[in-house]
Amino acid sequence: MEYQIQVKELIIEKNKMTLTVMGSIADPSINSHFLSNPKLVMHFDNGKEDRRIPFVLTNVTHIDGKVFFSGKYIYTLNYLFWKTRNSYKPFNMYFNLGFADFYEEKINVDLTPELLETDDRNYRIKINGNRYDFYPNRRRIVHTPAARFVVGLVNTIVKIIEFGFAILMFPLFIIEAILRFTGVLLLPARFNDESPVRRFIAYVFWRFSRVSTTDLSLWKVKRYIFCRCYDFYSIFKIKENKITFISLRRDDLSGNFAFVYDKLKDDKSLDINFILNDHTITEMTFGEILKFTKACATSKIVVLDEFTPQIHYINLRRDTTLFQLWHACGAFKTFGFTRLSKPKGSPQATRNHRSYDYVTVSSTYCKKCHSEGFGIATDRVVATGIPRTDVFFDEEYKQKARDKFFEEHPEFFGKKIILFAPTFRGMVKETAFYPTEMFDIDEVCSKIPDDYAIIVKHHPFVQDVQPIPEKYTDRVIDLSEDNELNDLLFVTDVIITDYSSLVFEASLIDIPMIFYVFDLEKYINERDFYFDFKLYAPGKIVYSTEQLIDAINKEDYCTDRIKPFADMFFDYRDGKSTDRVVDLIYDNLKK
Repeated sequence: MEYQIQVKELIIEKNKMTLTVMGSIADPSINSHFLSNPKLVMHFDNGKEDRRIPFVLTNVTHIDGKVFFSGKYIYTLNYLFWKTRNSYKPFNMYFNLGFADFYEEKINVDLTPELLETDDRNYRIKINGNRYDFYPNRRRIVHTPAARFVVGLVNTIVKIIEFGFAILMFPLFIIEAILRFTGVLLLPARFNDESPVRRFIAYVFWRFSRVSTTDLSLWKVKRYIFCRCYDFYSIFKIKENKITFISLRRDDLSGNFAFVYDKLKDDKSLDINFILNDHTITEMTFGEILKFTKACATSKIVVLDEFTPQIHYINLRRDTTLFQLWHACGAFKTFGFTRLSKPKGSPQATRNHRSYDYVTVSSTYCKKCHSEGFGIATDRVVATGIPRTDVFFDEEYKQKARDKFFEEHPEFFGKKIILFAPTFRGMVKETAFYPTEMFDIDEVCSKIPDDYAIIVKHHPFVQDVQPIPEKYTDRVIDLSEDNELNDLLFVTDVIITDYSSLVFEASLIDIPMIFYVFDLEKYINERDFYFDFKLYAPGKIVYSTEQLIDAINKEDYCTDRIKPFADMFFDYRDGKSTDRVVDLIYDNLKK
């Protein structure tokens, strides 16, 4: 593959870097990858910590066997690193490039920009072969005690005056709220809580906050209490044998946590604790805040399995190690910082995810993806395997799962079972949906052989699922409410999915797959993948109900694509992933 990439513009002003890049790729196979976009990544390294940040491409065009691309984005240099963010160490930057099945690090790029502007007061820059060298010219400003006292005193006096004035105005805020709720004045649309009392209180405190310049929103107040509670518990010593598992994803001991705990539970020297609920900080009671902050402040090891925003409100103590046992296998849909500039992507300035000391993943290939997505150093991502996948190598467990299923659903015994398990559309849980009209159960069942049965398993975020026609209740069952998806794989003959990470587990036991992706182009533009979907999807790709039915009837599943996919995303297939994670935890307990 041939490529040409040039930096057209590089402007550094204070701590902001404006970068404009243009390039092209030529390859005989490009026309077959018309939905693939180049992945251009900036790789920063200061000797202690590295950081991968995607370059935001805003224009990608496919013309006659070539791909032309360009982009312009503003990056904040002070937010590149996390662990060493206050050291202002010199660092360098390379470009990495991926397209279709091509990937190369430290590529050759024309780094001499047509427009170069930097005043050298904050950062000096030097071109060194195929990399930029950055030299921060930063000095920490240290104020005298007297200056800090005067500034603090003045700010406090101003705050007291503003707060006192807001208290005097409080009766007027109540009167104004009554006028708005009686329709004399219009109520701003932002106050849309179902409870009239909550809307009334929220409006009064919003007016108070605007005048007093003090944010008294419930979230702000609880976050303040949360941080102060953590500060209080940080007075106490860390318990060297204390491990705390925290999940906002589940309220029971399941998933990766169950497998890791099963290996640790017989060690009587350990103090193991659990915080398992889906409460956000605004929903947490005072008791839950105390329990959460005490656990974080006094634990040697804290283990997560999902994005947990509360963790990132606080600075964990130096002797506490934070593990992220990410719930999903592999690296499929982009997430976190990889989705920079996209809807619901992590903005560069956020500290979310960046506190992790270790992230466990399924393969070496995934390391660069999770490093980029979480904004952490590559060596903090460890290819241990995923604990919950150990059951795929336990024949006794698999047989018990089969026996249990057919005991509960005897009508499915002897049939070829199709598992329909798509992911959701939308960006967050509150807006999640699946366009159920795109999978017509009546049409599918009427056009495939009678010895096929279908299990419908929607993502937990999806609330509205399609009804099952009465005449097919003996062939179709909806198990969307069941928690354990893995167990269904042991009775499945064919999977119909789209962009679900279920495909990783399915590849471990060679289940044929059909990818029903009627909105692939839209999904790539809005969400995208870490790899070329059309090139690497481990099964048959179809775009319509007709093609889907045809693939089932002909048993055309492209099964030859499963093994290469599994080889890419699983370093280990030995049923010992839990052991490797537990060993990593014990290693850090000893430090």
